[in-house]
Amino acid sequence: METAASPGPEPDSGVEPAGEPLQLGMEEEYESEGEEETKLDPEQEAEISLAEHEYEEFDTESDVEVPGDEKSDFIREEIVDSTGLKRLSYSERVQVQKRQRNLKELEIHFQQKDRKVQKIREEFKECCRRIETLEKEKEKVEEDIQEQQTANNNAALFRLRAQHRRLCEELRVEEDLQSKIDLTLQANECELFKVELEYAKLTRLREEHKQDEEGYEAQRLLEAKRRLEAEEAAILQARTRKPMKDVEKQKLEHRKAVEDAKKYNQKSIQYLKESLARTRQEEADKELKMREDLEKRMQVILALKNNIAMSRGSLRVIQANKSAQAAAEKQKKLSASVHPESGSFLQHKFQQKRLKEFEKKKQAFTEEQKTLKAEIMAKLLREESNMEKKKRVYPVLFPETPKSHDDSSEVWNLRKKLLHYIDTPEDEKDINTSDQEWRSPSQTSNDEPVAEQIQDTSTQDVSDHEEEEESLNLPEFSGLWNKEHKLSKDETIIKHLGAGTSKMEQEILVRQLEKQRSGIVQKQVAAGREFKGCPFYSKPDIIHFQNFDVGQIYTKKAKLINASYGLTSCQLIAISDCLKDFVEVEFKPPGQISAGMSCEMAVTFKPLVNEDFEGEIIFRTHIGSFAIPLKCTTKKCDLVVDQQVVDFGCHTIGEIITRNITLTNRGARSTYFQFVKFHPKQSIVGEELNEFIIPAEKDLFDLEQIIQTDVKVGEIMEDEIGPFSSTKLPIIFVPIIPGKLRTDLEIMFADPGSENIRIETRAEAVDVPVWLSNPNKDLKICMYDRLYQDSICAHSRASTALQLKFEVCEELRNHLELLPKTGYIQAHSHFSFQLKFVPRKSLPEDAKQYFNANTRVLEAPMSILVANQTKTIPFTVHAIVTSSDFDISPQMIDFGYCTIYEAVWTTIKLTNKSILSQEYGFVDTPEYIDVQPNDGFGVLLPLETVNIDIIFKAKQAEEYAFKLICKSEINRKFKISCKAVGVFPPLKLSHSVIHFAATALNDTSTVTIYVENSNTSQNPHPAQRIGKGAIVPVGPASFEFVVPEYSYLTIAPAGGTVMPGEKCIVHLTFKPTLPDLLVQEEAVRILWRAAETERIWEKRDSDSTSKSLDFSNKKKPQLKHKDVNQLNLSSSKLPVKETSSKSDSSLFELPNPTDVPLDSDDYNTALAALLRNFKEEFHSFVIPCFITHRTTDHKESGYLPYSINNTLYLEVNCPTAAQPIILISGNKQNVVDFGAIAVEQRVLKKIEIQNISPSTLDLKSSVMDPGGPFELLNSLRSLQPGATHNLIFSFSPAKSKLFYEPLEIRSVKGNLSLILTGCGIDPLVICSVESVLDVGYVLANQSRTVTFQLQNATILNVMFSVKLDSLSYSKHREQQVLPAFVTPHKISGSLVGTQNYRDQSVFSVSPIEGSIGPMQSQEFEVTFSPDHESLYYSDCMQVELFDKVAHTIQLKGAAREHLMFVEGGDPITVPVESLSILPSYDVADVPRILKSVLLILKSTKSDDKLTTALEEFHVGCIQSTLANAKKSVEFTIDSPQALQMKGFTFDPVKAMVEAGTTKAVTVSWTPPSGHDPFQIISATVKMSIKGDITENYQIILTAMVVST
Repeated sequence: METAASPGPEPDSGVEPAGEPLQLGMEEEYESEGEEETKLDPEQEAEISLAEHEYEEFDTESDVEVPGDEKSDFIREEIVDSTGLKRLSYSERVQVQKRQRNLKELEIHFQQKDRKVQKIREEFKECCRRIETLEKEKEKVEEDIQEQQTANNNAALFRLRAQHRRLCEELRVEEDLQSKIDLTLQANECELFKVELEYAKLTRLREEHKQDEEGYEAQRLLEAKRRLEAEEAAILQARTRKPMKDVEKQKLEHRKAVEDAKKYNQKSIQYLKESLARTRQEEADKELKMREDLEKRMQVILALKNNIAMSRGSLRVIQANKSAQAAAEKQKKLSASVHPESGSFLQHKFQQKRLKEFEKKKQAFTEEQKTLKAEIMAKLLREESNMEKKKRVYPVLFPETPKSHDDSSEVWNLRKKLLHYIDTPEDEKDINTSDQEWRSPSQTSNDEPVAEQIQDTSTQDVSDHEEEEESLNLPEFSGLWNKEHKLSKDETIIKHLGAGTSKMEQEILVRQLEKQRSGIVQKQVAAGREFKGCPFYSKPDIIHFQNFDVGQIYTKKAKLINASYGLTSCQLIAISDCLKDFVEVEFKPPGQISAGMSCEMAVTFKPLVNEDFEGEIIFRTHIGSFAIPLKCTTKKCDLVVDQQVVDFGCHTIGEIITRNITLTNRGARSTYFQFVKFHPKQSIVGEELNEFIIPAEKDLFDLEQIIQTDVKVGEIMEDEIGPFSSTKLPIIFVPIIPGKLRTDLEIMFADPGSENIRIETRAEAVDVPVWLSNPNKDLKICMYDRLYQDSICAHSRASTALQLKFEVCEELRNHLELLPKTGYIQAHSHFSFQLKFVPRKSLPEDAKQYFNANTRVLEAPMSILVANQTKTIPFTVHAIVTSSDFDISPQMIDFGYCTIYEAVWTTIKLTNKSILSQEYGFVDTPEYIDVQPNDGFGVLLPLETVNIDIIFKAKQAEEYAFKLICKSEINRKFKISCKAVGVFPPLKLSHSVIHFAATALNDTSTVTIYVENSNTSQNPHPAQRIGKGAIVPVGPASFEFVVPEYSYLTIAPAGGTVMPGEKCIVHLTFKPTLPDLLVQEEAVRILWRAAETERIWEKRDSDSTSKSLDFSNKKKPQLKHKDVNQLNLSSSKLPVKETSSKSDSSLFELPNPTDVPLDSDDYNTALAALLRNFKEEFHSFVIPCFITHRTTDHKESGYLPYSINNTLYLEVNCPTAAQPIILISGNKQNVVDFGAIAVEQRVLKKIEIQNISPSTLDLKSSVMDPGGPFELLNSLRSLQPGATHNLIFSFSPAKSKLFYEPLEIRSVKGNLSLILTGCGIDPLVICSVESVLDVGYVLANQSRTVTFQLQNATILNVMFSVKLDSLSYSKHREQQVLPAFVTPHKISGSLVGTQNYRDQSVFSVSPIEGSIGPMQSQEFEVTFSPDHESLYYSDCMQVELFDKVAHTIQLKGAAREHLMFVEGGDPITVPVESLSILPSYDVADVPRILKSVLLILKSTKSDDKLTTALEEFHVGCIQSTLANAKKSVEFTIDSPQALQMKGFTFDPVKAMVEAGTTKAVTVSWTPPSGHDPFQIISATVKMSIKGDITENYQIILTAMVVST
């Protein structure tokens, strides 16, 4: 093992041995003044311990003990694992762990110091503000003292001086406090800086360790990959070493399998060919047979058609004869029926036998008819399906022909008629001989189903000839003469105006009418709500004149109540046309009526005819019209009976029973009535047999009911019933034959408007003298092992006493008993006996025949034996037997460990096994048990299962074992075994349940609780322990809260340590927000709705265009039954419309909600929609608090030992309310971003807030930083519901940095948190010119323009302005100083030189102001325009950015009156122009002043060698703007040979200079041999320049030798 020395921890890094109390290494430096403690808070220590545990991962295989003392430098050990990789040793990991601990401590300490520094800074600012306020007040008081002294007001003076002394004292106190705060602030900032340095050191070490760990893990992965590849190669090599014997065996098996497959394939092909040939032959035979059958069917159908046409007449005669015979026989049977007086029993039996035989024959005939019909229908459908298949398979054999003219239509008509005759029974066919009753066939399509066509043919006639005649009489299409002409809008207007009006007059009239209509009806809006509905309600709702007489006058009054939101007036408009001749309305418009007020109107009705009227009275208001219904009804009959079903009950043969019904007339008109037996249908026979109706099957063969009808009407059969009166009608029942009877009676009325009333009578006749009032005894629902009793009453119709014996079947004798078993019933009396029923558990086994175990229903047959009577009286006992058990799940409850500060609850399921509801209750519960709901008492519905909460609250730390007892209403007991362990934890919470106030979205609510360690005694009572375990010793205890995810809750501190007898404060913060995914899903829904709306509008536009194109097709004639081609064409268009709708639905593809950016407009729109539509929510969270007891003997690092049984739980209820105030067009964070602006500039921004709550809100704002860049310029006010308010903020940064400040808009219902942010940036503009811009030489009175650029290097839009010093107001004041050549030791501040004689400025700049875009450049033009000759034109140009000078540039230029100029050389004159104006010499005779150029040449002497000195000057030619100006000049140096003796040389001596260019003349001086270095040589030479004029220059040469 290799070892390498590594430096130990820093002396001030705070590294301590494990197990020592937490303390920082730089404790003395981080100590605060006053009473502040340097120890960490308990929650901070808990956080540090958790962080250590997360980082601690030890490898037991590579553990190495660290030699030496822990405080000395540790030895770094490089451990090599089995893969050959190096990793950290145990000592290194321990050291890294300690470093992490120190880093966490420093981070927490840094946060504390930072918070403290911020707090001290705020106090310092507040102190400064108070000092300023006091100084202002002091100055004001001093001024008042001076005024009062002048006024000699001693009282006021005394008061002011006392106030002045008080202000001075307060000012002195505040200044002292300011100095103290300043000192404290400096000390804390210094400490904060030191902590930050130490934190940076440890952070760097942690990063290095992290990199080492990552490298080690990468090497381990690489090595694992290599090992895997080696193993795979070994496996592959092992597989290739199989014996050759196995390989040969596999080859033989494979060869054999291939040969078997070939043989099997050949056999399969042979069998397949035979099967295909056989199938083809069968299909050909079947096809041939189908064709033969089709031809036969077609011939049969044609023959049927001919036979039906030939025998139609004879069939009618036969059917008419049969119907007449049947009617005659029926009439005979009815007339020969048994009368109520005749009681022949043999005749009754004979008729009953014949009726049964006839019923059997009729049923057989009906069944035969149905069978034949089904066979024919099946054949027809099978034939049609075969034809369709053939058409699809062989379309060439079946060419398409017009369906309206081929033979198939005739065959189809025949088929329909045939089915009609088959479907209609012979007895029910209607025979109509009149030609007027035939009807043309209805329009049907050949595409309709067969069933519908068959159903439609039942209403058609069977005559083909008359059908053809009827169809020929109808026109092929309907003409315009059959339709009513509807006037268009233009034709209506022309009709009203007349034919002579112009189109413009018509348009004017239309506009005026629309304007008038819109002015009549107006919207009524009150408190932001628009009124919709009827503006007035009438009382009564309907004005109804009932039972009126012609010639009388009736008057009714009604009230009109204003139901609108405000003042409204109404006006009578019209009355319905049918009521104008009979009704008069008296209504005086009352004017404006307030809401809820009413006015009256009177309606007078004068009937002249006896008819019913119905109409309405129409009123109009300014918000709409309304109508009041009006009805007038004549006198009518309203006839009812008190009962329509009369039940006589059971009676013995020979008795006479009478029942009465009451007929009541509730109308005002009298009528005659007739009370007779009901006859369903009657035959009507006239002179000619136009119609014959055969009774239905139910009425025709109900002869048994007619014969047994022993019910007749009483004496009153016909009478008159007056208005508003009633009469009693008797019904008499005389039983003759035993059995049940049912007869219908009918009351017919002479009033044509009254319908007949049917009365149904029921009765039963018996021939047994003893009978039971209730032969079916229902014991309802019974429980096992419970006694149920009931009495049964037997009645006797006999005239003597009879003996009764009661018997119970053998299977039920253990469960059911009848007492007494024998009894006597007296004549015409009754006898009651007792029934006792005790169902045992063995009932399903004992009475399997009578008891259904699945339905739990018992049907027990009983019998009563009557003496001297063979027939017994049966009766049945019915009962539903159910269980009374309760099912409790689970039977065993283990509450586990429960602290004494909280309750543990579990839910059990209590199921009622009975189908009866049962009451239950938990009784004798211990004091530490609570059962809910309803304290453990309640009612269980049948088979219902309820959840019952068993709540356990431990009183002390011990083990509990007990039983809960649940009792039912029949006193049955059900027990539940329970056990639990009580826990007394080391810590306790001040509150176990926290209820947050209703918190608005994006708002914050905070609650404070305490964690207390009350363990201060060595022998506490009760003891803190788990059950009967060891007592917790006195000492510190740590805790940690674990907050659920997505709960919007934060706890600070989440963990900590509490010393004995102390408390730790914990803050819970609740801040509800909307999840991002919810907002993104809402954004997708909004996008989908917008796309769907756009698609619908596009579809409507396309439909409108298609309708306009198809307008000409609207007046086509209606399709008939024969227009098959047009029907096919219209039906073929339907799928096209379906496919188009399908394609439209797939145009828009919904995006994924997660793809919606959080800063997009769609996200903000969805967020605003959710905020406006948010409903109140309520969430409840349970937060566990883990507790561990810390002891001093615990030396190991990492997690402290804790028990899950000591866990405390905190329930937090968090109601969330809608946000009362929202920021319109805001974002999720409500950020008001001012963007980037220049430093010391001011930007205003306006935002709009809205009150979306239903109440008025008074708004306030939090205090903003008075020294910050943000400022609220306008005040807040109260906001009405739905109102908005604009807030104006200003942002003026003083530094180049990012600014951030929160602001809260507060109200009673909630706060709106805003974040103000902005960035201050120093404007940076780069100029293409350094400091001097030389324009050069220009001819006088001409100009030259040069350019330069300013480039904006920032992201701001920079405002600039250019100013010249020559145009400033202070120019003359600045120039009132001595020239620079007079005072060379002073620096002149003005750069303004020679200017023009005229008012025009010599320099001008364009543009002078504007803005430069971000990262863009601006080009400027500088124009030089001199008006006289001068070499010293200059000016100062200042470039200001945002009113600040950013660049200062000197502008220079020279002007000449002629083309040539010479520049260069040493100065021989002052650079200032004379104040006097020199005369110009334009006359050629006057000699010009000779100009001089001075050149000083200096030769350097080095090592006794002389170097050549060089100087140069330039000759230039000015480019003129004149067209005829000379384009060049020529200069010549006169006699330069004379100067060569002295060592001077000119190059060139003569040259041409083009316009706009310069020529350099180089003068060199080489000291001649023997030259005295201390001697100065001077020479002069002349130079002439020829241009527009000739100028002479004197060049003065001075040469000297200088030493280095």
